[in-house]
Amino acid sequence: MSTQPVDAPYRTALVDACRQAGLDCEGARLLRVHANAIYHLPRENAVARVRNASALERMRIAVQTAAWLAEQGFPTLRPLDVTQPVIVGAHLVTFWEYLPPLDGRTADVTHLAGLLRVLHRHPLPPLPLPSIRPVGSTAAEARASTVLSESERNWLVARCVELEEGFARLAATLPWGIVHGDAHTNNLLPHHEGGWVLIDWDSVGVGPPAYDFMPIYLRPRRFGYPHSLWHDFCTAYGTDPVEDGDLNLLAQIREVRSLSAFIRGAEHNPAARAELFNRLSSLMTGDSTRRWHAL
Repeated sequence: MSTQPVDAPYRTALVDACRQAGLDCEGARLLRVHANAIYHLPRENAVARVRNASALERMRIAVQTAAWLAEQGFPTLRPLDVTQPVIVGAHLVTFWEYLPPLDGRTADVTHLAGLLRVLHRHPLPPLPLPSIRPVGSTAAEARASTVLSESERNWLVARCVELEEGFARLAATLPWGIVHGDAHTNNLLPHHEGGWVLIDWDSVGVGPPAYDFMPIYLRPRRFGYPHSLWHDFCTAYGTDPVEDGDLNLLAQIREVRSLSAFIRGAEHNPAARAELFNRLSSLMTGDSTRRWHAL
């Protein structure tokens, strides 16, 4: 018996969105599907990102911020000059320039630290950036989920409230600036003219810069990376690698926020479902040594 491709709903939305935007999606190739689906549009030398339409305002801000940063000379992926995001039923689509992979070039934490250092010192853009949402849409995703049990759902929503309150107290004591919101090396792409560009501005906002350190801080804590990685990042950024209570709270926030994409993906992706319950059970039981896995 044939099964429907995992990206079938996204591809349907892609075709309609390209038609609305006047773009050619012939030969569209799926690059990745997790929190969203990403397609290469070879005839446009572009990338399309398809995700849930509930993120409309966030995607508007992402497109506007990336366009403005590019105009200012910050190394970021440029959105296409079309009216976007494009809404198609329950999905929305954004369109970006395509940077092909370059052999022999791999991003490391020092590249990321250098870009974040520049970003965090950049003047705020002339558009209203929201304050970052510390746990993102995790509570809303939990409430809407059909894969979580009632006890799991209730625990996660309550934990989100607790962490948001803790973040509000901490953030009042820290300096604020532009925060990328999902700063890890997978969100760096090599540019053919040299250097790296920062992509995926879905979570951009204003907040404490240390919030952007957490994806790297958690790599030794949850993903088995050497502890020297965190020190290398801090050295390149120019900050003290000392671990304190503030970093631990931000790490707990990031851990819970990471569940959001897995809750969405669990509906149709068995690997995402398995990793969701791996992470969630470790958080609910207080198991800080459980190994997590990236998808």
